[in-house]
Amino acid sequence: MHRIYRQLCRDHKHMQQLLDAFERLLFELGRRERDPATLSLILDALDYISVYPDRWHHPVEDLVFERLLDKPIPNRDAVIATQAEHRRIAAATRHLNKLFYAVANDAAVVREKLLDAARHYLQLQREHMQRENCTVFPLMEKHLSAADWAAIEARLQLQRDALFNPGVKRMYEAIHASLVESGSPVAAIA
Repeated sequence: MHRIYRQLCRDHKHMQQLLDAFERLLFELGRRERDPATLSLILDALDYISVYPDRWHHPVEDLVFERLLDKPIPNRDAVIATQAEHRRIAAATRHLNKLFYAVANDAAVVREKLLDAARHYLQLQREHMQRENCTVFPLMEKHLSAADWAAIEARLQLQRDALFNPGVKRMYEAIHASLVESGSPVAAIA
């Protein structure tokens, strides 16, 4: 298994943990007696969710999917739909960010609108990762050769985002760890 593939799988595990932590924070936000840091943690989670996947994870997946679509694979439509979904996820993340930053700036945001956007976002993210894990990633593992992975890696080196250097990556790993370890009880959004 190539290291890029392993990293993509690890990213999904981290994102699932982060989405679970985000859901716990949303539940906490709705409680009358809540930690004042809850909103700050939600904003940290949204920052991670909007930067890491959009700047590293999805662009890498897009390169892999592009290479995969050059192969005679079954379920081409699933790969194409999953790739297109990256743009919808980025738009949903921006929308959620706007809502929560409005709350942080004491603007009036209808609670139900905020929770509906959060529910939609969690569902979109989880369904997306489920499709990738169950349909697309097995295609990658089966149909991409060592030469394909080397070509993907070479393209990644050319596209490396100067912003996303190892120090910035470590910062987001620290945010991830902080959010996952915040560990309030798991509960569905009311």
